[in-house]
Amino acid sequence: MRRKKVMRQSGARGKEPMKKRKRDLPSTDESTSTMNEALGSVYDAVMSKKKKIKTKQEDESMRTQPTPEQSELPGPSATSTQSTCSYPQTPQMPAPTPGSSSATKNKKMETTQNDGPKKTQPTQGQSQLPGPSATSTQSTCSYPQTPQMSAQTPGSSSTTKKPRLKVVPTEASIEEGFQKGPKEVMVLKATEPFTYDPMKAEKKMFHATVATESQFFHVKVFHVSLKSKFIPKNIIAISDYHGRNGFLELYGTSQVSDVNSDQKMEISSRLIQNAKATPKINTLYSQKPGTFVSGIYQVHKKNVLSEHIILYEIQDNTGKIEVFVYGRLTKINCEEGDKLNLICFELSTDPRQLRSVIHSFIKVIKPRKNKKQPLGPDSHMELSL
Repeated sequence: MRRKKVMRQSGARGKEPMKKRKRDLPSTDESTSTMNEALGSVYDAVMSKKKKIKTKQEDESMRTQPTPEQSELPGPSATSTQSTCSYPQTPQMPAPTPGSSSATKNKKMETTQNDGPKKTQPTQGQSQLPGPSATSTQSTCSYPQTPQMSAQTPGSSSTTKKPRLKVVPTEASIEEGFQKGPKEVMVLKATEPFTYDPMKAEKKMFHATVATESQFFHVKVFHVSLKSKFIPKNIIAISDYHGRNGFLELYGTSQVSDVNSDQKMEISSRLIQNAKATPKINTLYSQKPGTFVSGIYQVHKKNVLSEHIILYEIQDNTGKIEVFVYGRLTKINCEEGDKLNLICFELSTDPRQLRSVIHSFIKVIKPRKNKKQPLGPDSHMELSL
């Protein structure tokens, strides 16, 4: 309205001046065209720059976006012993592009979140371990996982099996020559001292059997004052002894000392049984001559050859063998049916016999008599409850 009023006021002016002013100003078409060209140039420059930025961003997005094969990585296995990663990784997110819709992003994020727990859901045994992040698509695990071990059933694992038993010796161990020691042993049994040389009363000795946790030995002790040390189940240490003919020999120069009472020695019952066992008679025929034998046998026959020689026939359920006794050992009271505890008898070749030697020892075991003796008029019987 204001423009129309101005034009009315200027209507009184001459036409010439109007024409002159029109010639001085540029035409409307030329001004519009020039402006459009300027704006077009600016718009083209802006759009070209945006297009380059978009193209660059799309290229970077294509390089950083995982492929379908990479996005569907397998979840951690419950029985796997190796982890596909050692440290947690931060997923690399593509740069947002102009025109990308937030709805599309939310849809992709929901799809990823739905697929993640299905693939990486831990088993019952792994539920207490830190699992992979539900929103991570680059790594299948966040921390190293301990493989789940199946429950062991009795006898299914080698760790539940008992260790193999050691070989238990059936014969006494042999040492030869001077031994410094000390050797720690447990006393299994010992005889009472006896005089082994009738011509010299001071020649006394006793026999003993000792053992370690893996061996047993037969011992000849020629220093009878050591008898107080050789008490069954007592643990002692022997030093400065000699090994000879299958025996350990202790003399006056030998040392025997008690071991600390707190120290224990675990000896198997099987080894103790073997150390005290009596060899079967049929095995004596296969052993080499000169072997020394100890054991308890029953007397089947007794044959007195002379004042100083007696021949016994002993037997068991495997056979019979003769025992040749001479000298001081003929003085013992032994009859048929009795048992002889023979110690240190030498096995001969022809004939096959057990013969007594200077260090041999015999103990007679009488059978128990169950017959009741008649009571006399002055005798009495004690009753015990």
